[in-house]
Amino acid sequence: MKKLLQKLYILGFMGLTVAFSVVIWNVTFGHLIHEYHTRHEMREFKEQHEGEKEKEKEKASFEKIILKSDERVKHYLGYKILETQRIKGHFHHIGFDIGPDNRSYCVSCHGDMPHDKVKDLRAFLNMHAFFISCQTCHAQINDEEKTGVYKWYDRETGDIVPSPAIGMLPGAYHAKILPFVNIDGKVSRIDTQERIDFASDYRLHEKELNEGQKSRAKKLIHKIVSKKPHLCEDCHQKENPLLPLADLGYPKERIDSITSTEVVGMIKKYTEFYMPKMLLPGEGEVKNP
Repeated sequence: MKKLLQKLYILGFMGLTVAFSVVIWNVTFGHLIHEYHTRHEMREFKEQHEGEKEKEKEKASFEKIILKSDERVKHYLGYKILETQRIKGHFHHIGFDIGPDNRSYCVSCHGDMPHDKVKDLRAFLNMHAFFISCQTCHAQINDEEKTGVYKWYDRETGDIVPSPAIGMLPGAYHAKILPFVNIDGKVSRIDTQERIDFASDYRLHEKELNEGQKSRAKKLIHKIVSKKPHLCEDCHQKENPLLPLADLGYPKERIDSITSTEVVGMIKKYTEFYMPKMLLPGEGEVKNP
């Protein structure tokens, strides 16, 4: 009996020693093994997650840039609105965007590029139409109505604004030059609200009108329009140009450029243009007899 108790004591002591050793091991080294396995699992999860994330990124980039691309840019080109995708860092973006003329009742019918009859000049004339109102060149202003006053109006709002010719590149203005006339003793803008409303009513009821009514309405709308508009040299001349360029905010260097006659001379003299023979293969070759 005594030996049995001794054996049980020894076995119990050994068991306690093993249990104590396990506790000591876990306290001393167990967390290191746990951290190792945890780090390993986290690394595998991260690599897998990053791989899936990269695939999703590539897929999202393709869908965003090529297929969906919610970010789009609209460019108003005078005769149409061009909508393009904005791709960061891409160089094929059109920067020319002057915006529609919401004030002009002429543009509402004729468009922002109304000149198309004379092929040789229409590009020059339409270019001017972006910053000069139709009435500036085409309005028939008699001596009683003339004031010599011209101001800029915002294309979008129609409000009179300070000169955009200061500090901006030529042709990038979002405003147009408009003549002011004498109406009942007051200096008023030529595009009166009455004329705008009349033209708008005509557009609204145009389909309901007969040919006689259309003809009378058009005559009233075009009453101030001259059959002979101002010519290029009326502005592009040193002596007494049509527009008071200094009052309109143009700097001296720009005024000197505008009033030079080089552009007018080019338009008048050079009406035929020739392509170099090297760009026309087969033409101009000397054949042996």
